Amino acid sequence: MLSIILDFLSSPLYLASSAAVCFLSYYWIVTPDLFENFTLPTKTITIEIPKECKADWTEDSFIDTPSIIDKTDPSVIICYDPATARILGKKRSASKEQVNQAIIAAKKAQEQWSKTTFAQRRQVLRTICEFVLKNQQDICKVSCRDSGKTMVDAALGEILTTVAKLRWTIENGERVLKPSRRSSGLLMMYKLAMVLYQPRGVVGAIVSWNYPFHNTIGPVISAIFAGNGIVVKTSEMVAFTSDYFLQIVRSALEAHGHSADLVQYVTGFADVGKALVESPLVSHITFIGSAPVGKKIMQAASTNLTPVTLELGGKDAAIVLDDADMSQCYPVIMRGVFQNAGQNCIGIERVLVHTNIYDAFVKEMATRISKLRLGSSLEQGENVDMGAMAMGHNFGYLQSLIQDAVSKGARLIAGGKPYLHPLYPKAQYFMPTLLVDVTPDMDIVHNEVFGPIMTVMKFNSHVDAIRVANASPFALGSSVFTSNVKAGRKIAMALKCGMVNNNDFGVNYLCQSLPFGGVGISGFGRFAGEEGLRAMCNEKSYTEDMFSAVKTKIPPVVDYPIKNASIAFDFASSINIFAFGTNLIDRFKAVTTLAKNAQ
Repeated sequence: MLSIILDFLSSPLYLASSAAVCFLSYYWIVTPDLFENFTLPTKTITIEIPKECKADWTEDSFIDTPSIIDKTDPSVIICYDPATARILGKKRSASKEQVNQAIIAAKKAQEQWSKTTFAQRRQVLRTICEFVLKNQQDICKVSCRDSGKTMVDAALGEILTTVAKLRWTIENGERVLKPSRRSSGLLMMYKLAMVLYQPRGVVGAIVSWNYPFHNTIGPVISAIFAGNGIVVKTSEMVAFTSDYFLQIVRSALEAHGHSADLVQYVTGFADVGKALVESPLVSHITFIGSAPVGKKIMQAASTNLTPVTLELGGKDAAIVLDDADMSQCYPVIMRGVFQNAGQNCIGIERVLVHTNIYDAFVKEMATRISKLRLGSSLEQGENVDMGAMAMGHNFGYLQSLIQDAVSKGARLIAGGKPYLHPLYPKAQYFMPTLLVDVTPDMDIVHNEVFGPIMTVMKFNSHVDAIRVANASPFALGSSVFTSNVKAGRKIAMALKCGMVNNNDFGVNYLCQSLPFGGVGISGFGRFAGEEGLRAMCNEKSYTEDMFSAVKTKIPPVVDYPIKNASIAFDFASSINIFAFGTNLIDRFKAVTTLAKNAQ
């Protein structure tokens, strides 16, 4: 009998049924309102991808130099594929007048949208979510064509993160934005005290180019669910994609009878972002980009005291202890460094390795990095591990950081220079780079790389590792790799950063219930999670009487005009002692004084 039971417990049928029970239990218990989300039906929307992203596109016009600026007209953006250097077309930068028109259109649409129910907002997000899942290959193709990334990197960085945000908002958004009941305290115990989360109106977002789909739609998800309209300033580096991605959101809105004007995308150079930030009609700005530009955003926003959320990049450290599970650690660090050609705000930029395993780590990384294949996913199919870089003019900067490190004693094991692709000689590839024996006095330790460079440093103790990791002015994310959970947690708590993971990297953003953001020059404020969703709202404190017969009444002793100021003061001070004192005898005396002077 025992053997029969054991056989059943290990059978595929049992495992499958157990997984199903766990899955359903999670949604019934953790997200009990999930099944209420389907009361309003979704709609199927259809959007054709640009011809440049189709398999039969054969354009052979190439960019000569890595620049998006049209020399004949500085207001025109040249769109091209960084992975092949093929020209995709041109797009004119938006004017200040066009930015203002977009804001006004969003404001008008928001007046009606703010009256929608949470169920109606979920309905739109669910339609978007279904489209993204059904059309993820097309979305990835469009993203790859404009940014040069691989299809796998797009599936992980564009689709996975977006769907995670959509699902979390659909399942938890209403709970987060419902009025929050608060304690009214002893004196106000007859009052109902609440915090209401009301739409800000029109919010703005200025986003980076490294994930053109997710970065543009992420702020939209939170903004519209909170009842806002939104104007997104998309990056001029990926201007080609914005029209297609905007259609996804707008089509979903229109399919359910809402105005497409609620969501606006404007593309262009710095003056476009400045016009958006300085508009008195914009009630909040989210900025994703560099620290120097973030300071300019703050300065421009100060004109109207517009609140801002700044996510300004990072210099994430991964601390590898000598007891780490290296079979798990190696692949995670490789992905953390070379995902999207290293163009990640929460990518791993510094790898701190314990001296006991340092040589073995360097040897293994050298072997793995030497096998990485560069190219275009759309042109070469499956034989590609890493794509191109969006900003080819940054190659000189990367090489200067490497040269500085080598001149100060670092060893360049692999890469360190641009890669001349045999099929696409004008494309923007940088060789996967391994730089070891790096020390804190080198420039590469303190400056954001945003490229495919693995920087390896040695440490001898936990204290040493924490000191080196915290020496950077950036403080976005970090990682600790160890088999000792207690030690990993202790190190994690000592790290100066906004996010930290044990035995992983960047997964904070897949846990959408967590706020995302940093400290120091990595910025402030949070998006994602409850904090990010509520940041899209004005918080309004509200009270009302719980019982109609019990209301606030002003005792005659303190009613204007006050008859006796001395007695009135004794009465007021007795209220303070009675309500907030800690000595019982004093509180009893206060009650006596109150009773005596109440009339």
